[in-house]
Parts: sequence; structure tokens; C-alpha cells
Amino acid sequence: MCAGAGAPASDGSLFYDEAVKCCSYVPALPNFLVGRILAADSEPGRGSVVDRIGRVIGVVPLGLWPSPVYSLLYDEALGFGRNTSLRCPHFVVDGGRCGIWQNRNATCVSWFCKHVRGAVGKAFWQALLGLLRQVEHELALWCVLELDVGTDSLQQASEWHRNRGTLTHDALDDRVDPACYARHWGAWRGREQEFFRRCAQLVDPLSWEDVLAICGPDVRLHADLTRECYARLISDDIPRFLKPGSLQIVDMNPSATRIHTYRQTDPLDVPPVIMELLPYFDGRRATPDVISVIAGERGLRLDHALVRKLVDFMLLVPSDSTP
Repeated sequence: MCAGAGAPASDGSLFYDEAVKCCSYVPALPNFLVGRILAADSEPGRGSVVDRIGRVIGVVPLGLWPSPVYSLLYDEALGFGRNTSLRCPHFVVDGGRCGIWQNRNATCVSWFCKHVRGAVGKAFWQALLGLLRQVEHELALWCVLELDVGTDSLQQASEWHRNRGTLTHDALDDRVDPACYARHWGAWRGREQEFFRRCAQLVDPLSWEDVLAICGPDVRLHADLTRECYARLISDDIPRFLKPGSLQIVDMNPSATRIHTYRQTDPLDVPPVIMELLPYFDGRRATPDVISVIAGERGLRLDHALVRKLVDFMLLVPSDSTP
């Protein structure tokens, strides 16, 4: 995603700043991941987590959350990948590494700018993101219940979670009301790091079967969806009836047409001859028949892998038409 030396400035591509990369994101870290980072003295980003806890902004028994101001800027997608003011606090400038890589959250685990199998790959990783996010939420809540923060703290946490992105006078100035913060933590006030470490100790020994037993039906639903998307990811089947998909042309030259299909960060350079062949797939004729027609009329044999890639990147999409 970084342009590199000599990259053209007007080819329609979106590039990131090497000093930021895709780390224009402050991760919400569930309590047990925070505890794992604190317990790992060798984790290079440990100090940045301690610093976030010390600032008390977005520090609740459920974990660490970005400030409302940051969340607003992120949601507006201002300067993503290019603005150093939005860079993750756990980004290690020396070497451009992630300081909490071993314990990064679901978003950082599953988010990619480009996918080997285009939209099919994206669908799998988004399904996995939904699964991991649900697991993180359920386990974080389970830890809070297991460590008995108190009824008042639970009520406060529930209210805060619903309104965590709300901009208040305090939030605009990155301030936290001390009394409100004390209600969040109850008897654990002043022992936040110990609380997070205890959460990690609760979660570390759990097997996947334990996680399923602790979490609700939403996790099982997400797990089933993830398995289905994985089955599609490893399949090389081609739909029997295909038609051209929607695309955006961002650059053209004699050797290739650069297009966007399923996402802006993953452009595809398509040779002119392939662009010319797309209309042959009219959604009415079966794919093998279309390939035969192209071979007869154009003297070109489209192999399975090429057609599969056109489908993966949505240049060709399944047709609802029947013979």
C-alpha cells in the first residue's frame, strides 16, 4: 500500500504513508488482552498500554477503548493511512512494527488491504472478524462477572458501553469525571492493572470448547458462518452462469486497464483482451459454453484459474438467469 520511489501520482491508486501504514486506528482491547500485554514484559508495546491506562480515558473493566474524539475522526475516515496524528499509540516507529502484535485485537488480526482471492478472501476475513469480536465481547463480560466488580460498576459499564462514542464537554477536552471513573471500577479503583492481569489469567487456560460454553449463541452462529466462508475460500468451483460485474475504471493505458471492483485498496490491472471478452458472459449461456464460443471466435482458451480469478475479483458475478 506504500507507493515507493518513482510511483506515478495520477494512476488512480490509493497509497499509504510508510510512517503510518494501515495503523491509523486505536484498537479497543478487551480486558484479558490488556492483561496479557501487561504480563508479557518483552512485549514492545507494553509501555503504551500502561500509558493508556494511566490516562484513564476509555479505561473501564471491559478493557481499553479509544476516546470519543478519536472515534469521530476515525469514523469520518480522515487521513486513514496517511495522517500521523491518527497513528496507533502501539505503533513502533523504529521499524514500523506493531508493539502488541501477539495480543492485537480482532480488527487488527483480520483486516487486510488486499486479498489473494479478492472478494472471496474479504468475505472470509470479515466473517472471522465478526466471530472474534463476539468472542472478545463475551469473554470480557465474563471476566467482569467472575471478578465481581459490583452491581453499581456493572450498571455503569452497561451505560458507558451504550454511550461510549458520545461527545461531551469532558470528552472534547479528553477529560474523565473522577467520580464517574470511580463508579466504573468500584473496589478495583487504583488496581486496574491487577484487574486486567486477573482477566488474562481467567482466559488463558480456556479451550475453544470452554469458550463456546461460556459465550452465547451469537458465537456459535458466527462460527458457523466463518466455516461456510472458509469452505468457499478453499473451493475453486466456478458458477455455472456468469455475467459482468460492476467496476470502476481508474486508469487506462495500451497494456492494461486499472479497475476497482470489490474495494478501492485492491485495484486490478486487466489486459485489454480480457476486458473485451467480458460481454461474452451474458448470464444466459453456461460458462463452459461461453469458453467454447470464445475459443471458436477469438482463438483464445480461457483456463479455469483465470475465470476463477475474474469471479474472485467480481469482474464476473453469478447470474440468476436460467437456461
